[in-house]
Amino acid sequence: MQKVIMAAFLAIFGLALAGCTAQLSQADRELLNQALTSGNQAAASASRAEAAASRADAAAGKAEAAAARAETAASRAEAAASRAQDAATAAGKSAADAQKAFEMSLRK
Repeated sequence: MQKVIMAAFLAIFGLALAGCTAQLSQADRELLNQALTSGNQAAASASRAEAAASRADAAAGKAEAAAARAETAASRAEAAASRAQDAATAAGKSAADAQKAFEMSLRK
């Protein structure tokens, strides 16, 4: 939107000044040309800055998505660790029960 406004302004400014160029001195014409060139360069720079901002916004979105995936993976890893701890506890209890049963069978 800003590009369009800037381009329209420059076009109107250029047309308005084009009628006056016959009355301008050579130095004034050079200054006018420099001003028009600077305006065009500013519009191009604004366009490039807008494109860079769009790319940065897209990159930020991708980074947020990656962070969300990493958080999900961390939650899953914590759940798996908890299940492994529970399984280890159950295995330890089973081993203790088996040892106790074995010792009882030796006593008979």
